[in-house]
Amino acid sequence: MVFRKMGVTAALALSMVLLALNGCSHLPYQSAANISGHSISVQKNTLKVAGRVDKTMAVLDALINKPSGSLGSDYKTFSAKLGSLKSGYSDLKDAISNVSSGQSKYMAAWEKQIQSISSPDIQAVAKSNYKSAQRDFSCFTSRAKTTETSGGRFITYLDNMKKYLSNDLSSTGIQGASGLLGKAKSRAATFKHDLGKLGDDASRLSSDLKPAAGSAK
Repeated sequence: MVFRKMGVTAALALSMVLLALNGCSHLPYQSAANISGHSISVQKNTLKVAGRVDKTMAVLDALINKPSGSLGSDYKTFSAKLGSLKSGYSDLKDAISNVSSGQSKYMAAWEKQIQSISSPDIQAVAKSNYKSAQRDFSCFTSRAKTTETSGGRFITYLDNMKKYLSNDLSSTGIQGASGLLGKAKSRAATFKHDLGKLGDDASRLSSDLKPAAGSAK
């Protein structure tokens, strides 16, 4: 909502603020562009992780319900897919962290510039856009926390299943695992739901912060 949804008055106000900052080596809106890029990275990583969730669960389901002639081989495949999922999840958390880190610096710089604006009408528009951005960031941050929570619970559950299976790949062990598979699937579904919502929020945030075409670099 910071740039894309501005009206003519708001855009004019922003232009005047940018002119006042013309001597700076790094303008605040350039930080917004960087955050926009990090937000896109979050969105891409949500898709990557969701795909790895599906692959990991498919392998686990096959190991328990349709094992091959070598349970040891099936277990290694599951372990490898889980490792790939955990790696993707780590990348996602890093991308979220980059957005959060950029947010703090950008909002602080923006607030400082607003305080230095002496024209009441321009300051009023700037404050309105600032509050709108705060809401956008708040939604993203809340969704990110929810996703990290459900993702952590899901991956921890799979880690525990891996430990369980590593000690008992007997018929009895597989039978016991079948009773746990339903919980794993439920947690996978919750995590994927949160990933989808986070991807939507990240895409929206990126669009809202992306500088208009022709903005100075």
